[in-house]
Amino acid sequence: MQASCLGLLSVIAAAIAMNPVQAAAAAASGGVTITLRCEIGTVGTGTFKLTANGSSSLLTVPCDGSATATNAAWMPGTMATIDQTAGPVGTVLATKQRVYLATYAASFFTMAHACSAAFTAPECPPGTSGRRATTLPWWMIPGLIGFLVLVIIASILAPVLIVGQQIRYFHRIFFDNPEAFRKAMRNLALMPGMAWRIRLRSRLLRVPLPPGFEDAEQVIRDDTQRV
Repeated sequence: MQASCLGLLSVIAAAIAMNPVQAAAAAASGGVTITLRCEIGTVGTGTFKLTANGSSSLLTVPCDGSATATNAAWMPGTMATIDQTAGPVGTVLATKQRVYLATYAASFFTMAHACSAAFTAPECPPGTSGRRATTLPWWMIPGLIGFLVLVIIASILAPVLIVGQQIRYFHRIFFDNPEAFRKAMRNLALMPGMAWRIRLRSRLLRVPLPPGFEDAEQVIRDDTQRV
């Protein structure tokens, strides 16, 4: 028991007796180890600026390799920022990255992505990335306009064709009863939206208006409550 106390006292005494330089060295960070992978191959290097505790260090890392940066001012537990200042031509730089320092070398992995439509950056050469301008085929805009015109025409003609079928249906039913056919046409024309369809059909097909249509139009004109 006495020997254990003496050993502990010796350790405390040694720590107290340590000069400031030794204390700083003992508390210094182990630095940052950066591993760089390059999509374009193993040729080229990347340069990184690491900043922590107000002090910066530059580190050059070869493609598909690693390197470690240390700085006497860096302290364990501090957050270090990593900004890539240079890299292989045609690759995207890694910026505003962060890593926490420790008493050992903290690890940081990054990939030098080749400039493409998926990875864009200001440092990419013109024409290698970004949003490439696309041109529509010359026929696409006229084709869209023509399609819209066809849809509009179909939406107008479809009701006209339907009302024509209805007129022919009633004509077959009341073929031998003109007065009943006249009443049926009058009632059909009085239905909302039917009068203009019947008139348009007559103009397009150059056929006379069905009997009873004039009576329905007169009713529509006289009915002030009709919308």
